[in-house]
Amino acid sequence: MSKYIFFESTDEIFQRFNNYEIWPYVLLNPTDPTRYDRCDADDPDIAFWSVYGHFQTGGLECISDHETYDEAKEFMETLPTMPFKPLTPF
Repeated sequence: MSKYIFFESTDEIFQRFNNYEIWPYVLLNPTDPTRYDRCDADDPDIAFWSVYGHFQTGGLECISDHETYDEAKEFMETLPTMPFKPLTPF
């Protein structure tokens, strides 16, 4: 299941996206979960995976965080279909 979902899904926000992305993150300080950074998909210290909506005008919006890549991918597959294949770092 999702660790966090950052907004109520509405047709309006999804109409502004043209794609989705999944990215892994590591904690920069294990005692401070608010400090994190994107990392490589093979990093042994991945803390969570984030699903992003990619705006048609550029930029990203984090939709949700997940404990595993498989959970993030499963969640992404429930989102409205986009015209392009989702972007992932692998």
